[in-house]
Amino acid sequence: MDLFSKEQLTELAALESEPCVSIFMPIYHVESEVGQNPIRLKNLMKKARQELLDQDYREPDIESLLAPLNALMERNGFWLDQSDGFAAFLAPEQARFFRLPIDFEELVLSGRRFHLKPLFPLLAANNRFYVLALSKNKVRLFQGTHYSISEIESKDIPESLLDVLSLEERQRSLQNHTGNVAGGRQDAVFHGHGATSDDEPHRPHDELVRYFHGVDEGVRSVLNEESAPMVLAGVEYYLPIYRDVNRYGDLVDDSIVAGNPDHMKPRELHGKAWDVVSPLFLKEQTASLERYQRLMGNGQLLASDDICEVLPAAAFGRVDTLFVEIDAHQWGLYHEDRNAVERHENHQVGDEDLLDLAAVHTLLNGGTVHALRSDNMPTERLLAATFRYPADVSAEEA
Repeated sequence: MDLFSKEQLTELAALESEPCVSIFMPIYHVESEVGQNPIRLKNLMKKARQELLDQDYREPDIESLLAPLNALMERNGFWLDQSDGFAAFLAPEQARFFRLPIDFEELVLSGRRFHLKPLFPLLAANNRFYVLALSKNKVRLFQGTHYSISEIESKDIPESLLDVLSLEERQRSLQNHTGNVAGGRQDAVFHGHGATSDDEPHRPHDELVRYFHGVDEGVRSVLNEESAPMVLAGVEYYLPIYRDVNRYGDLVDDSIVAGNPDHMKPRELHGKAWDVVSPLFLKEQTASLERYQRLMGNGQLLASDDICEVLPAAAFGRVDTLFVEIDAHQWGLYHEDRNAVERHENHQVGDEDLLDLAAVHTLLNGGTVHALRSDNMPTERLLAATFRYPADVSAEEA
């Protein structure tokens, strides 16, 4: 699985180039159905090609744009190492692909910017979390949402305790060898560490501390400036030692104490981790919804569910918290130069999803986005927001 972060969202959102093509599709995991994945992608590519032809793009330019996807499908084993969903973002001289823990609905859109709302479950404040499964023999880092979980692949995180100790011994051996050459000292001898049960808490404390320091450094390198909650899973003896060295700012207090987590399948880890983080998400979401209800209609201009008020507020960094219906679309155009909103009942050539636009602007300007199902929205409309400061600004309806 690939990690998707706010930094990557920023890069994709900042690109405005015509055409920008966004493709989303779910992934088959069952071996007998894996062969359907490239077939479905080819069909989505045909749809993208037709959309671009309808917008009067030249055939050679279209083929050049889609060429990275053709090359991707020729990679042996690509579809055998997947997450729940696949996302592709194509623009002239740009191609980004992600395997993510989201069961996407099939979607192809082309316009002057990328469509990013299907990725919000990985960025919204009420959904994304991490699980760090620790044992002596294996370290696994997972990214999860309410509905799924997938392992993050990274060479920055040590694979095992033996991996860390072996590296230390190789470094010391090299230093001693250098010393022997320079000063004639006797060679040092280092002994290997035999395998022991992870349920047996007899590893020397200083070895575990060094090991967990390496794990912590690797995790922070991978997650960078992420702020989603992270849940620990492992042997009870190990967890307080790791907490002492941890410097990831959003490690939650509760852990999954399950003996050796090496034997736990991702689905099992997901269920136990969701039990830990869901009350945290619900508490924050409830507080935000209550604040919206207090501010809505009190005459202070600090809340609204009118897209003509919310969209310009998001574009100019005034939205503090946005609530957006995750499965809905509002097709149209926002003309920022003249502050006008143009809404269409159905998707038209050149349209963008105005809900997507509001959410992307909110995230990029440091606001919080709650991606909600319709029955959890604080209004019958498709979006609502609280503002950082009042301003009587509303876009014209074009």
